[in-house]
Amino acid sequence: MATQNLKVRSGNRIIISLDGKSIGTMKNLRANDDYAPDPVSGIGDIHVVEHVPTLARHSLSCSTAVLNAGALREMGVALENGDDALRGLVFDIVVISKDDGTVLRKYSGCNYASGDLEITANQVVMANAQFQAIDVTGSGG
Repeated sequence: MATQNLKVRSGNRIIISLDGKSIGTMKNLRANDDYAPDPVSGIGDIHVVEHVPTLARHSLSCSTAVLNAGALREMGVALENGDDALRGLVFDIVVISKDDGTVLRKYSGCNYASGDLEITANQVVMANAQFQAIDVTGSGG
């Protein structure tokens, strides 16, 4: 009898949802959680006794193929200009297992921080975007 051999997560078995919508052309998503630990020592002692978290920073970056319709802008998660940035819109980025629907990571209160466009000869035009999140949940990453 055949059995499934699924021991690791792979990109073809994961859905990434931005603002509740999947982007079918997303090529990658990279998430970085930084808690900015600050060393603590006492007066007259150079030895660190503890590293205290001082500020949680959740940064995400992704690359997507540019569709004729401009998927990220049409979805409202990428900004057109500075006036768009002043609207203060936030959304969630969720990483979900296609196998059982488990939420692996959920980045809440995300906003578009920056982005660029990559145009290379004989290649698909790519849009790269960076986001900042207010919080993160889930341990399946």
